[in-house]
Amino acid sequence: MKKVFLSLVFVLALSISFVSCKKTQDAEVTEETEEVADAAEAEAEEAVEVTEETTEAVSSDVPTFEDEAVQEYVNSYEEYVNEYAAAVESKDMNAFTELSTKGQELGTKAAEVAGNLSAEDAEKLTAYMTEKSKQLQELSAKLTAQ
Repeated sequence: MKKVFLSLVFVLALSISFVSCKKTQDAEVTEETEEVADAAEAEAEEAVEVTEETTEAVSSDVPTFEDEAVQEYVNSYEEYVNEYAAAVESKDMNAFTELSTKGQELGTKAAEVAGNLSAEDAEKLTAYMTEKSKQLQELSAKLTAQ
C-alpha cells in the first residue's frame, strides 16, 4: 500500500511538472508571437505611410485630358505606378508578376488611345509619360540597389 501511495504521489508530481513546463513554454511562445506580430504591424504601418506619401506626391502630377478614354488610361497608369512603388517598398515578387501583365495591358491601351489625342493633349501625355518613366527607372534602381 505504501508503494502504491508513493507511486501515485510521484506520478502526480511528475504530471504537474510537465503541465507547469508546458504552460511556461506556451507563455514564452505567446510572448514571442506577440513581439513578432507587433514588429510586423509596425513595419506594415511604415510601408503604408511611405506609400501614402508617394501616392500624394504622385497624384498631384496627373494631368487632365479632354478625351475620357485618354483620362482613363492616365488614371490606370497612375495606379500602375503606385502599385509598382508599393511592390518595390515591400519587395513583393508576386506583385511584380501581376504588374507585368498589367503593364502589357496598358501598352495595348496606349496604342488605342494615341489616335484620340489632340495636339495639346499629345504634348501633355508625352510629358507625363516621360516623368513616369523616370520615376519607374528610379524605383527599379532602388529595387536593384537593395
